[in-house]
Amino acid sequence: MKYILSISFLLIVFSETIYAQDSLSTETYAFEPDKIAKEAVSKIVQYTGLTPNFIVVPDKNINTAIAYLKNNKRYIAYNPKFIEKLNDKTHTNWAAVSVLAHEIGHHLSGHTIAKTQSPGNELLADKFSGFILFQMGATLQNAKSALSTIGHEMDTTKHPPKTARLFAIQDGWEEAKRLKNINAYAVAKNPTKDSLTQFVYQCTFKGDNNIYFVDEKDNVIWYDNYGKPIIIGLKKESNNNKYNWVYNYLDNFYGVDHKGKIWKETTYGSVFIVGEAQLIKNK
Repeated sequence: MKYILSISFLLIVFSETIYAQDSLSTETYAFEPDKIAKEAVSKIVQYTGLTPNFIVVPDKNINTAIAYLKNNKRYIAYNPKFIEKLNDKTHTNWAAVSVLAHEIGHHLSGHTIAKTQSPGNELLADKFSGFILFQMGATLQNAKSALSTIGHEMDTTKHPPKTARLFAIQDGWEEAKRLKNINAYAVAKNPTKDSLTQFVYQCTFKGDNNIYFVDEKDNVIWYDNYGKPIIIGLKKESNNNKYNWVYNYLDNFYGVDHKGKIWKETTYGSVFIVGEAQLIKNK
């Protein structure tokens, strides 16, 4: 009996050691979501050069993690079971780090001040996550681990398609890699110019400071702060005579009338204007 117990104990120790090898430190705290979350936030902020002033709290009433302001203090709340699931599915603490970095990106970008959630803002936070994780030493696979593994559990109606989010994370990671050890004022050699995309419409939505474009191939495109396009939706034909075409974003469908007004119809029959699509006159 003692022999069997000894083998069981060694197997447990061995499995925990392997599980912790890809952690941010050598400590075996993979099953402690509170420590993981707080240490991750501290490390993320450290790599930004800022002073840590985020209050990290567990909250079983949320699905994943959120950033918010309360009494002029910046909070990051997370669901402990979600953090545990991340580590269980990905076998690395980097997944939790990427999720928390995304929320910090919302704080640092001012999204929690404006209290707005939009596709463009979500992609900005994703790009920040990829950027800061490279700085911290994560591989591109590490940076994408959470979204690649259980991205379906992190989606809301305001989150862009998974492919767009993964592209934004990769864009941030690669941008940080390009900037490593580069003089900010060095003259670029042999600059190249990308071919110009022909746009048909530019779309704006109430409560969203981002601008979205529809190109000649009917792609809905959002540009990041570096001018790189990310496809987040499609322009589709309308079966309703009230609308000229349909702005499709994930499971959201917005009707665009002949005057360029963007309408949203609810399941209860309510109809209201949420934005405007302007025709672009290409020279």
